[in-house]
Amino acid sequence: MTWGSQPSADTGAIWTPTRCNQAVQERLRDMRGLRVRGEVSGPRLSRGHLYFELKDTGARLRCTAWRTTVERQGIELRPGQEIICHGYVDLWVAGGAYSLIVTQVEQAGIGERWAELQRLTAQLESEGLFQRKRPLPALPRCVGIVTARTGAALQDMLRVLHERYPVRIVIAPAQVQGQGASESIAASLRALDESGLCDVLIVGRGGGSIEDLWAFNMEPVARAIAACRTPVVSAVGHESDTLLSDRVADWRAATPSVAAERVVPRMVDLRFSLREASARMSGVMTRRLLTDRRHVDLLTERLGNGDALVARRRDAVDNSRVRLAAAQGRRLARLRRSHEALRARLHRAHPVRQLGERRRRLDLADAALRAALQRRLGAARAEHHASAAALRGLAVSGALLNRQRRQLEQAAALLRGLDPRAALGRGYSIARDAETGVAVRDAAQITVGQSLAVVLARGAVDVRVERVHLIDEASL
Repeated sequence: MTWGSQPSADTGAIWTPTRCNQAVQERLRDMRGLRVRGEVSGPRLSRGHLYFELKDTGARLRCTAWRTTVERQGIELRPGQEIICHGYVDLWVAGGAYSLIVTQVEQAGIGERWAELQRLTAQLESEGLFQRKRPLPALPRCVGIVTARTGAALQDMLRVLHERYPVRIVIAPAQVQGQGASESIAASLRALDESGLCDVLIVGRGGGSIEDLWAFNMEPVARAIAACRTPVVSAVGHESDTLLSDRVADWRAATPSVAAERVVPRMVDLRFSLREASARMSGVMTRRLLTDRRHVDLLTERLGNGDALVARRRDAVDNSRVRLAAAQGRRLARLRRSHEALRARLHRAHPVRQLGERRRRLDLADAALRAALQRRLGAARAEHHASAAALRGLAVSGALLNRQRRQLEQAAALLRGLDPRAALGRGYSIARDAETGVAVRDAAQITVGQSLAVVLARGAVDVRVERVHLIDEASL
């Protein structure tokens, strides 16, 4: 880089600002082929031209990349990015300001501040601090504000809050830019949250460069917002970038004024909503009353004369009572007749009565048998006396008599064996169905719960079957 010769000037001549700036411009144009390394700050596009600043720890340098250069190289810059710019220095004569005209951009790496922001963002996201979003209160009684005491942002928020809604406001002043700003903001947030006075908190400031807003990208502010029990609105006046405070807060506002509009409703809107709700409620109640009135009228029409309806109901009840009494009488008479019939059947089928009948029949048979025997013996004696001479005939008659006597004794023994009283005397019994009087001969004919009349040698008992055992005849 070489500097041109010093321009000749008349020591007595008076220069104009334009002439002076032109002279400086001519000198600066000799500064070509520069390579400047720095950190990008405040990049912005205007009509395709890219304007930004390069900075280091001691100074800032304005830079301009014309649209043709931006389009040709596809230049995209972000705050904190470290680059190397190729170009030359030029001066704007009308404004007296100089800048570096960028012809080429090289990526030099990411600035330390930007790298730290990326690391902190990843850490907070892994802890889940970006996902917690609580609803803001609909009608807060008190709003807390954390911002600079003398900033325009505070005045904008106070104006909007007073215009929209009569709410109590608590201000916690904080340093919002420079060294120690993040700690100051975090302390004010904690103080308001711990006081328990506020229903919602607004933390923010007006717009500025990314360096001016960097306090809201730092860990103390992010963790203080996340630790608040009160819902927090982040209201930093910027649009292009999303700060850590925006991501951690429960709601992000583009500007402090927008935040104030969000946390409180407008009284006009509330009154309008109240009138609408009142009108809707009145309409609903009117329709409900009309519906209920029509329903009452319909019921009244259906009900008619109450006394007549009661009289008809009373007559119906009396008729029902008479019919019920008659039906009960008929039912009772049928049951009584059935009971008498069952008693008569039981009397006829009683074991003692049947045993008496069997005994009478047995006595008749015994008498007939004895009479026949006497007649046969008489005839035998007559024959014996008539045939005394015939010994063999007599012997035959005696043998015949003995045989007949044995047959008679066998018949008598058989008759005694058939006598039911003899079987009963040996411990046997006769079981009869309690209703029909029919003798039960097979256990398969009996059901559990059936009533039986059991006749013994002396007397009879009524029993109810609890269990039936079927025995195979082969096993006896």
